[in-house]
Amino acid sequence: MRLLVVRGAEQGRREEPEAALLSVQEGMPGDSWSRSDDRKPESQLTAMEVGVADMIANGQPWSLFGDQLYLDFDLSGQNLPVGSSIAVGEAVLEVTPKLHKGCAKYQARFGADALRLISRPDLRPRNLRGIYLRVVSDGLVRVGDPVEVVRRRRA
Repeated sequence: MRLLVVRGAEQGRREEPEAALLSVQEGMPGDSWSRSDDRKPESQLTAMEVGVADMIANGQPWSLFGDQLYLDFDLSGQNLPVGSSIAVGEAVLEVTPKLHKGCAKYQARFGADALRLISRPDLRPRNLRGIYLRVVSDGLVRVGDPVEVVRRRRA
């Protein structure tokens, strides 16, 4: 299971650092969440499956999605129910209950069909748009780091 890291820099720019220190207090320092005045822990980080990102992006850069982590890992509710924890590099992250949904920006970037696909009620448990995570243990994450389940909550 592998990882790509993206940071939402100022003025809407996206950076793809080779590594980032994730922290309980700052999320991903330098990312838009860490600069916000309204920090809600349940929306600290977002992650998306690389296979889904690849399919929907259709050759466009994954950074257009706006997520911080792109994981070669099953992010479905069956595999990672809310409250489950994963180790990403040296950091430990927990799946939060906040639903990651598409928005107007998502539709503008990837089209109405992509938004309809990720919004289908029968596919919602697959978390095709991704999941929200919060940092529970600080750590360095590097491009290509492994991802492992630390604790799987029963659904």
